[in-house]
Amino acid sequence: MAITVYPVTPSFAAEIGDIDLATQIEPANLRAITDALARYAVLIFPDQRLSQDQHLDFARHFGPLETSIAVYRKDARLRLRKEFADVSNLDHDDELWRKESRLRLFQLSNRLWHTDSSFKRLPARASLLYARSIPPVGGHTEFADERAAYDALPEENETASRSIGGRAFDLQFPRAACLHQFQRRGAAGNAAGATGAGPHHSGNRT
Repeated sequence: MAITVYPVTPSFAAEIGDIDLATQIEPANLRAITDALARYAVLIFPDQRLSQDQHLDFARHFGPLETSIAVYRKDARLRLRKEFADVSNLDHDDELWRKESRLRLFQLSNRLWHTDSSFKRLPARASLLYARSIPPVGGHTEFADERAAYDALPEENETASRSIGGRAFDLQFPRAACLHQFQRRGAAGNAAGATGAGPHHSGNRT
């Protein structure tokens, strides 16, 4: 069965239906998903039930997987496999973090506007988010279309922005998977980046 694509807006974000990401994806459907990702940048897959292995199997369709920077921390053990960025309020024993927990404070930075893996020498091509448990109020994940923002710049600003660079310092849908990409048009990248820190990137990461 062919997938269905329901755009949220004409050019940004779409909902993908008639597909179970826990199963083997047919080549035609994978091509359609890849095309939709290039066109809409953010894809929402409602009503999914994914194990950790199934989550990673789907992500591998988009490139090599990156390893969480948490593996380099000596003060905490991982709760999930090393390929996951564990965005939660639970420690490795599935207990709520204490208020004074350094890891809790570290995770609070996810509330700030950011681009995933922008601090790595090979930035991520895309991230696959999967919400397992979300609060009844608040906690929304928001996305912005930097392609549209760049295209809307006056010509003189667009020209000037090409020389801007920077050094990185760095949806809440129950049981939905969300795939989003954030790379320069035509640029190479991994499914979730590669190791490295503090690289210099173009200011135009659309």
